[in-house]
Amino acid sequence: MTITATSLPKLPFDAGLTYINGAWVGSSSNQTSDVENPATGTVIATVCESSKDDVDAAVQAAYRAFHDGPWVNEYSGAQRRDALLGLAAAIEQHRSALELIESINVGKPIADVRVEVDDTIDLFRHFAGYADKVEGRHIASQTNQKLEGYTVKVPVGVVGFINAFNYPLNLLAWKVAPALAAGCTVVFKPGPQTPLTTQYFAYLLEKTGLFPEGVFNVVLGGAQVGQALVDHDLVDKVGFTGSVATGKHVIRSTASTANVRATSVELGGKSPGVVMPDVDVDRTAKLVVSGCMSNTGMNCNALTRLWVHRSIYDAFLPRLKAAAESLVLGTPQDDATEMGPLIDRRQYDRVLEYIRIGRSEDRADVLTGGEPLQDVAGYWVRPTIFSNVSPEARIAKEEIFGPVLSVLEPFDDLDEVIEVERRNEFGLAAGIFTRSHKDIAKFTRKMRCGTIWVNNYNALYSYLPFGGFRNSGFGRELGYESFDGYLATKAIIDDVSSE
Repeated sequence: MTITATSLPKLPFDAGLTYINGAWVGSSSNQTSDVENPATGTVIATVCESSKDDVDAAVQAAYRAFHDGPWVNEYSGAQRRDALLGLAAAIEQHRSALELIESINVGKPIADVRVEVDDTIDLFRHFAGYADKVEGRHIASQTNQKLEGYTVKVPVGVVGFINAFNYPLNLLAWKVAPALAAGCTVVFKPGPQTPLTTQYFAYLLEKTGLFPEGVFNVVLGGAQVGQALVDHDLVDKVGFTGSVATGKHVIRSTASTANVRATSVELGGKSPGVVMPDVDVDRTAKLVVSGCMSNTGMNCNALTRLWVHRSIYDAFLPRLKAAAESLVLGTPQDDATEMGPLIDRRQYDRVLEYIRIGRSEDRADVLTGGEPLQDVAGYWVRPTIFSNVSPEARIAKEEIFGPVLSVLEPFDDLDEVIEVERRNEFGLAAGIFTRSHKDIAKFTRKMRCGTIWVNNYNALYSYLPFGGFRNSGFGRELGYESFDGYLATKAIIDDVSSE
């Protein structure tokens, strides 16, 4: 296989700068980091690394914009709505450049990126519709006719976001669109591997002329930058997407600062899928492979833990193998490509180590894959499926974040699956494939997870909430629930007995 090194398009901003208080500025640290194309392992850009002072400048700018600027104090909900609609239009106008940059920087198939940019535009339009619909309640007097009670909803304040590398632009929209619609101001840190579309987004936001300075700010870098953002006492809420270990650290940090602040964390998953005996075997095998291998398995809700009923186990495995082996790996910018590389050397090494664990420690059978691509640069691993895996095996319990599916030992009854899955430390998503409404009702009622797919997988919509239970985090992205998470409720008690 030959991978073509696609050139990055000319950027309309200086990638060596970041965006703070309405201006493009360098870092006071004078430190930089390289950005790679993971399909080839080559450097495509060099960006600055923000210092603690840069983080402070960004938070201070967001704080001033919230407390003293027009975004909260003068803009109506309708004006914020129109600003978000203008931003959606700008993204649509520049979508070709955004798609190419995202595909190169993430190594993501261009066909998938086009869908994600569609979703990004839809998200800003969807949440724009909430901006002029912030409502409180009037509460009739219960004990004192002279006092009148009502509630008002207000934006929570300055929000610090720490994003993951796997869906840079799309996850930005998940977070930023509802926060801005609610009237918050933002400091945003993208994943250090994939900053370029965040910078492009800042350029487009500035270009609209609809957002006052300080409303949206960008800081760049790794863990130290994220820590400075989480620790800053002027940040009112932290939103984080990433690993369980880092998410727990974020939660502890937000509770240890001078001012306790709201936190929303979307963490990892080890999502189970259940294949009952009444399915269309060929169609279901393709859905399972797509549910696991989409985005090269770097998906927090990836279907990586598969239960197959004993009566169809032996017939289902060859279909699963064929579906995985039919995936087209190739240059991410080719329309035919269905799966790209892993994001970087660290993730590549991690996935190969788990494949070794599956073979040597868990003693699972390799149905297909189990090795890197040979004679290509970049971070390529073949779609890998293990079969006859114990539910207690490491590859069945630990999040790998790569194209690795564990087909567990066959089961006989849905109740035994549900009983085992109650001990799953994650609770982000699950899927069931069956025609039985009785089994669907039982599974959706008893599974403790935030999203359950029935006879499909990975479908997400701007109007439906997404989030997890247990180690998959708390809080919700998408839907009204996400918007409401950036609002706080005030109770007002008014003495109406006198003028």
